[in-house]
Amino acid sequence: MRPRLATFMRPRLATTSVLLVLAGCAGNGEGLDENGQPINGGPQPLLPDLQSIQDQVFTPICTACHAGAAAPLGFRLDAASSYAMLVNTPSAEVPSLMRVSPGNPDASYIIQKLEGHAAVGGQMPLGGPYLPQSTIDVIRQWISDGAQPTAAAGGNASATSLRAIAPMTDQVLTQAPRELLVAANGELNVTQLEAGAVTLVRSGGDGTFDDGNEITVEGLRVSIRSLAPTVVVIKAPTDEWPADRYQLRIAGRGAFAVTNVSGNAIDGAATGRGASDFVTEFTVGSTP
Repeated sequence: MRPRLATFMRPRLATTSVLLVLAGCAGNGEGLDENGQPINGGPQPLLPDLQSIQDQVFTPICTACHAGAAAPLGFRLDAASSYAMLVNTPSAEVPSLMRVSPGNPDASYIIQKLEGHAAVGGQMPLGGPYLPQSTIDVIRQWISDGAQPTAAAGGNASATSLRAIAPMTDQVLTQAPRELLVAANGELNVTQLEAGAVTLVRSGGDGTFDDGNEITVEGLRVSIRSLAPTVVVIKAPTDEWPADRYQLRIAGRGAFAVTNVSGNAIDGAATGRGASDFVTEFTVGSTP
């Protein structure tokens, strides 16, 4: 089974830079360096790149609601989750639209929500105060420029690690997940993400995975939402998820070991040494 590549954009050069007006004490030079520029730690311009938007919009404003297990519709905008949750990801409210469609801000659901003309629900941030259009225009520019990840997320470490985005590790779900989402901190060799490399089992009702009564979920469908960093989507062949504890594993050793594009096996256990399985567990419904 070959993973299906979702539509994604390659890097493009930014065509414009939209800056916020800087606040400062220019009268007596306080807060400025010898060249009259703001010293480190002062207000920074908002730039059309994910790191700047994360630091000045998503983290201080959006994560007031969109963070943790209680995030609306499971949509989180913390720094570790935002890229995987946004880029090439179908909106839960309007699945025909991507939350961020690289190169196409008008077709990106996040823009429709921020500008207040989405077909479903209210303008975001819900209840206001709403973002000024100048800020939204910076997010628009980031999307127009291809919605690139942060520089660190796009790089390739010698031992690439993975993170469970949805469900989060040990999360308890009250309803079946639409998909399982795992993000790497670099680019994986996606041709290896086939049967045997990605497995999902449920505990068999006892919540443990070492007593031989586990049940394998067959027929998983694996697709790739983004290459660098690699975002992996795993879907079960049915919408029926019996109440149980589940364990997802991506091989980092053995015959089915997944590597990054440099040929180094994944650091699934996040030890810094690599060649270890990535394992995450979550619970669906109430279990004994």
